[in-house]
Amino acid sequence: MPLFDFYIMVDWSGAARRRGMRADSIWIASGSIEDESPKTLSPFSRSEAIRLVRELLHAQLRDGHRALLCFDFAYGFPRDFAPALQSATAGADHTLPSLAVWEFLRNEINDDEGTTFERKPSNRNNRFEVANKVNSLLSESADSCGPFWCASTEAPYQYLPQARPQQPFQSAQGFLIQPLRFTDLRARSGTPFRLNGTASVGGQTLTGIPRLHELRFGADFAQRSMIWPFETGWATKAGWLRPGISIVHAEIFPSVREPFRRCY
Repeated sequence: MPLFDFYIMVDWSGAARRRGMRADSIWIASGSIEDESPKTLSPFSRSEAIRLVRELLHAQLRDGHRALLCFDFAYGFPRDFAPALQSATAGADHTLPSLAVWEFLRNEINDDEGTTFERKPSNRNNRFEVANKVNSLLSESADSCGPFWCASTEAPYQYLPQARPQQPFQSAQGFLIQPLRFTDLRARSGTPFRLNGTASVGGQTLTGIPRLHELRFGADFAQRSMIWPFETGWATKAGWLRPGISIVHAEIFPSVREPFRRCY
């Protein structure tokens, strides 16, 4: 018996303007375990993408199915970033550090800035401003700031350097923040602290985590969802999901395997 009935895989984008059906756009692939190939969509904004994902999830819940939902941005940051930020913001000690970061970004990231009533989502966001704020909290001074780096050149940010900070980064709270997660090393991925340029995943992560928080903890899915492995363990035993869980969230790295080629 398969563990999941339906799969949703999302290639995310932190782009600051509407775009679809092209590179640096959002792509959604979805389908049931019985489908020969997935259906693909490329919405023009993050808000439209999440709306589509929610519709897919609601349909699966109505049918009594279990779905695996995956995005390709970082679900967390390298070691010691979360406790450093939790310390700097006086976050609640009872909250897991990783989820405290999710809550912080949910409150700080503003997406679709400038969108007016009855207009399509703008996709503009304040990710650079939020990264600048985080750096100001974690840095001893503007002369030695981090861990985020490589901002847009459209506007200067006092605490957001263009060049990579010293690695690992020594925070003002005494934490030594690593540049990469273990999973980044295994997948040969870039650092989630780089915000712009080639191989940058920081912008995707900053704009993606608040949306992931919305899907995981929103009222319609909160009691039916869990995040692998933060809330599930490593799934090494049978019955690792508690009864009633219909949606499992997991991070993916699409680039680590060769594209599928059908053989005839």
